[in-house]
Amino acid sequence: MHKSLIAYNLALGLAGTSLPGLWLGSRLARSWGEFWPRLGLYRDLPPAGNGPRVWLQAVSVGEVAVAMAVAEELWARRPEIELSISSSTAKGLERAAELFAGRAKVLPFPLEAPWAVAGAWQKVRPQVYASLETELWPNFLAWLDNRGCDLLLLNGRISPRSFPRYMKARPFVAGCLERFSLLSMIGPEDAKRAKALGAPPERVRVEGNAKYAGLAQRVAALDPEHLAQRLALGGAPLLVAGSVRTGEEQVVLGAFKQVLQGHPEAVLAVAPRHVEKSPRWLAAARDLGLSAQAWGELSPTQPRRGDTRVVVVDAMGRLLTLYGLAAAAFVGASLVPLGGQNPMEPAAWGVPVAYGPDMADFLDAAQALELAGASRMTINAEELAAWWEQMLFSPERAAQMGQAARTVVAGWSGAAQAAAGHILGALKRQGV
Repeated sequence: MHKSLIAYNLALGLAGTSLPGLWLGSRLARSWGEFWPRLGLYRDLPPAGNGPRVWLQAVSVGEVAVAMAVAEELWARRPEIELSISSSTAKGLERAAELFAGRAKVLPFPLEAPWAVAGAWQKVRPQVYASLETELWPNFLAWLDNRGCDLLLLNGRISPRSFPRYMKARPFVAGCLERFSLLSMIGPEDAKRAKALGAPPERVRVEGNAKYAGLAQRVAALDPEHLAQRLALGGAPLLVAGSVRTGEEQVVLGAFKQVLQGHPEAVLAVAPRHVEKSPRWLAAARDLGLSAQAWGELSPTQPRRGDTRVVVVDAMGRLLTLYGLAAAAFVGASLVPLGGQNPMEPAAWGVPVAYGPDMADFLDAAQALELAGASRMTINAEELAAWWEQMLFSPERAAQMGQAARTVVAGWSGAAQAAAGHILGALKRQGV
């Protein structure tokens, strides 16, 4: 065993909290059924088959969606592949069970202890393991690597916030990164950080984010007409502020109030990230002298009143379709330090998009859109108002930005295909 791995396991042993903590957490969360599988005791799983076997690790709900996109690509080319999908969170496991029911094995990711990893491997016995995010577990990776499993890091991301923490543990991190035969990173900065942490440069690639695989197809299947009936826009332009958060009211609503000076017929649809905050946004709009209604008040027979300028969306599941009606959009959680929200959703509709200065959680998407000239960062009400006005006064410019946005989304839709290709290549190296 490598010296760094010995030191790592000594540290785990001295901590002495993994097993009791797992037991207590399982009981408190009423997920007692996860306790034994976390120890690598997958008693309800059938034994590994004789054909090609692939293990995909999806840490949480977002990565489970990526796993599904990759799985569809794999099965389209090799339907006999036996897939095992693991997740580290209860929500991730729940979502995986829904998506992969009857099609793949769904299992909790094992505890990071040699004996738990050994038990898990014995039941799954993968020839290829792919982590669909940057998850670095020294014991797990060492055990699989030493038994001839091909290890892939796909859809890899190393955020600016996690990079300093990784650097403090660089010997352990480098040891993990060196075990991967390929590291497919989301963006250039992620690749740069991976190399700085010890990833072999010749194995690192930049291939986009598979999280957005299928987004263009999802949008193409949506029809915003039933929402348009409730908004009764006529020829009025619609601006959409999506997934906005507390603390962004004055900037977003203040910017729209400025827009109304040149476009008095414009309408703003505001979709708070948490619908329970809708009354707060309604009150803030009215405090600024803006006539406002809640989405729940509208119907095809009782649509938006003609004098209503702001509609606050107090219902889940409407935002992606609403973007399809927008002349321009803004994504929230970015004017406050909350990491931003997904700018690719309006981009998939060909809608130019703006956001605030904090897009840390979607930095790869924001950078790709900015590079293509499809988005804009705004830091205050004046900048957001000026940008919205530009989009409304210059529809040709807005159309150019929208087309650039569609092109970025289409390009990133191939990331799942690339990931599946790497897995198929690894199976070929394994001779299966």
